[in-house]
Amino acid sequence: MRTMGKTLGSTAAVVLIAACTPPPPEAPPVLTDPAPVAETFPEVGEIAEVSWVEEKMGGPEGRLEAPGPSDFRLTALVKLGPEAVPKVLSSYKCSQVGQLPDPPERLKPLIPAKVSWLSCGLPMTTRSRTVYVVPGSEQAVLIAQTM
Repeated sequence: MRTMGKTLGSTAAVVLIAACTPPPPEAPPVLTDPAPVAETFPEVGEIAEVSWVEEKMGGPEGRLEAPGPSDFRLTALVKLGPEAVPKVLSSYKCSQVGQLPDPPERLKPLIPAKVSWLSCGLPMTTRSRTVYVVPGSEQAVLIAQTM
C-alpha cells in the first residue's frame, strides 16, 4: 500500500511539473501586408511585394519568462521599385557582407541563394534597421530589431 501511495505521489509531482512547463513557441506566420514594413522602413519607398515575419527574441528555453519588455525582430523579403536600391546605395553607408544574418526558418525558402548582399544601415528609430540589397536587383531584405 505504501509503495502505491509513493508511486501515485511521484506521478502527481511529475504531472504538476510538466503542467508548469510552457509549451514551445509556435513559429510565427509569414505575413504579406506591406503596411507595417513600409511604416518601419519609409526610406525604401514603395514596396511592391513583401513576405515578412516578426519574431520574439530570446525565448525562455525551459524557464518561466519574467514580465517586462520583449525584443522583437522583423525580417522582410521585399520587391521594391526600380529606383529604390540605387537610392539606398547612394544615401546610406553600405558594406559587402556576402551572406544575410540567419533569417527565420519560414522565410529561408523565399530568399535567393548564392547572392552577395550589401548591408546598409539606416538611422536608428525605436529599432535598429538594416537594408540588405544587391545592386541591379529590386529585391531586398529588411531587418529591424528592438533594442
